[in-house]
Amino acid sequence: MSKPCRDLIRTDGSVGTDVNGSSPYLPVAPSITRLIESHALTDAVSVWWPWPAGGSAAASAAEVLDGLVHVPEDSWESSRWRLSESVAVFDSESWDRENPTRRVRIWSRDEAGHRQVQEAFEGR
Repeated sequence: MSKPCRDLIRTDGSVGTDVNGSSPYLPVAPSITRLIESHALTDAVSVWWPWPAGGSAAASAAEVLDGLVHVPEDSWESSRWRLSESVAVFDSESWDRENPTRRVRIWSRDEAGHRQVQEAFEGR
């Protein structure tokens, strides 16, 4: 699917877009390197088991998951990765200026990770 937007890199190195081809600059990442690193981590966990995205259930589950380490090279103010050997959490803000929302995506890759996330969703 294509969309009429431009990727923009400012002189300070930050990366953004104009979303629909004519809207104001919207920051996406603090640098092209951070954006690339975040996309690489997304690619790595894409073969893991995805859990339901967004919503308050995913946000609540993500808050109680233990043993996750913040990944600073893949994160920034509006986008944050946390990771363990078995679980990955991506917590980000939407690009919608009119209706800002938080989106949480969770993946697990083995039985221990699946059990840990299931228990977090069940509130244990």
